[in-house]
Amino acid sequence: MKRIFQLLSAAALLCVAVSSCWKIDEGDTIDLAPIEFKTASDTINADLGVELKYEGLTVKSEREVSYEWSYGQPADGKTVADHIFKTGTIEKVSTTPTIDHTFTKLGTFILRLRADNGESIQYKYFTLNVNSGYDEGVTILSNGESGDGHLTFIKTLTSEESAAGKQEVYPDVFSSINPGQTLRNGSRLFMSNATVKKLDYSGILIATDDENGTMWHMEAKTFQLFKKSSMASAGFQFKEFGGELASSSGFAAFILGENSHIYRYDMMMGDYTDMVDIKPMTGIFGGVSRKTANDATIRSTYYRNSDSLAVRRTASAGTIYYTLNGYDVVNMATLRTAKTNSLYVLFRSKTDPKEYVIKNTDGIGGSGAIKTWGSTVTFTTDDLKMDSGCKFINTKHSADVYYVYDNAVYRWSLISAPLSKPAITLPAGEQIRDIATNFLGKDKGDNGEDLLYIATYNPSRSGEKKGSLYVYRFSDDSLVKSYEGIFWDPVSVLYKYRVN
Repeated sequence: MKRIFQLLSAAALLCVAVSSCWKIDEGDTIDLAPIEFKTASDTINADLGVELKYEGLTVKSEREVSYEWSYGQPADGKTVADHIFKTGTIEKVSTTPTIDHTFTKLGTFILRLRADNGESIQYKYFTLNVNSGYDEGVTILSNGESGDGHLTFIKTLTSEESAAGKQEVYPDVFSSINPGQTLRNGSRLFMSNATVKKLDYSGILIATDDENGTMWHMEAKTFQLFKKSSMASAGFQFKEFGGELASSSGFAAFILGENSHIYRYDMMMGDYTDMVDIKPMTGIFGGVSRKTANDATIRSTYYRNSDSLAVRRTASAGTIYYTLNGYDVVNMATLRTAKTNSLYVLFRSKTDPKEYVIKNTDGIGGSGAIKTWGSTVTFTTDDLKMDSGCKFINTKHSADVYYVYDNAVYRWSLISAPLSKPAITLPAGEQIRDIATNFLGKDKGDNGEDLLYIATYNPSRSGEKKGSLYVYRFSDDSLVKSYEGIFWDPVSVLYKYRVN
């Protein structure tokens, strides 16, 4: 025991001696020179193939700072905001404060700045958008008097682009990007984007009513032609797009033909399959709807004819038909503010055309069967401001859906009788052709989806271009902006959202 005490005492004396020799005051701390960032924005936009010189960064440090910029894709299942790189994608691109780099890959990436002043190291993360120039905006399909088709693009400008007075309206991106191709008798636009087993699928379709029933399939990022095919060769003429399929079994869009058959268009191969296991249908509905409380959205496809509703989820489950005895199907819509995929169907009595029933369900069960129907609402009217031809669009910000009837825009709450008074009436002479929202994609959350686009045609407008776009806000139906006389006779409008 005495020996142990002697050793401990010696160790204590040694510690004191070392502290005295090195003159270390145990109460002092060392302040490292800090690094402070000030940025104009957490989002940086770069044009593909053009050197980026970033002027939005201010760094404050008493010591000289070295810089390292790296970028890459988000990890699987993560977003840019999570700041987690996908293994193998991170690339160091610059050691200058202004980046001075030419990006050659389109998309949205994580951009990381590492700043080091010899004493402190500081990191800053950004969202990097490498743009094609046509990444996000409103797309309008229109036809001239002779049937010549045009694709007008109204770009959603960044604050920097607006300040610099960059071009906003592109009269015809189809012909300018795809020279030598002739678009005629355009009918409808459709955009699809999905990620399956870590692979991204996307595309924009233009269905036409030309002599071949041409389907134009373009790259969603650039409007460049990917593939074209003939619906006429497959034995049908186009009537309407429905939903989509994006799974390990394929990537496809569903189409209703004028012959009442349902077709599956393979977006990779460009061929068509007549889905003969579905009875002839007069209507198809593929509106965006919410799948889970975690904000995923899907494009489930529902079919209808005069008296029945049909759903086909898988080949093995087959097609499920639902009929409300004594009633015809008027129309259907989905609600996106609910936690589940709520489908609302409006029925009309066959014996008393003034009597209506609204029924809703929270979607489709695992076997493909319609789940138990929920609440039922009944009402009577002899002046219903709605019919089977109405197209419904919805938003995450409102339980109402919008639709067009008798050249006016109405709002419907889905759980009560449709209103008799329109929410929006266009200026005199404007004929409504189509409507859309600024849907931002399946995984983009709620941010920014608050606009309604109305494409119109005014035969009395002077000049060759008689088509206009009116932009309204969901919250109060107020007019935000109008673009008058900028395209021909419109047939379809959609919001081209940003895809990776």
